[in-house]
Amino acid sequence: MNDQLPPINKDHLKKLIRAELELTWFDNKSANPDMSWVTPAVLEILFTELITHTRGNQSKAARILGINRGNFSKKLNQITSSEFGLIESL
Repeated sequence: MNDQLPPINKDHLKKLIRAELELTWFDNKSANPDMSWVTPAVLEILFTELITHTRGNQSKAARILGINRGNFSKKLNQITSSEFGLIESL
């Protein structure tokens, strides 16, 4: 049995983002969409799922992303720190 989820549905993500931006298409002066949630949400999910998938092996997780282990570790620390309210932003 295949327990893996399908890759991210880019069309679904595109629809979510377009829904946020829809108001600006008609009224670009007063509409102020908040897209600040996209990058932190994607990064948090990506890094936590990778570290879970690799059973904590940061070197392997970094290779999957195509970055070095130091950069992976730094970003993972920022993400986990922000979850506990230790830093304000990524």
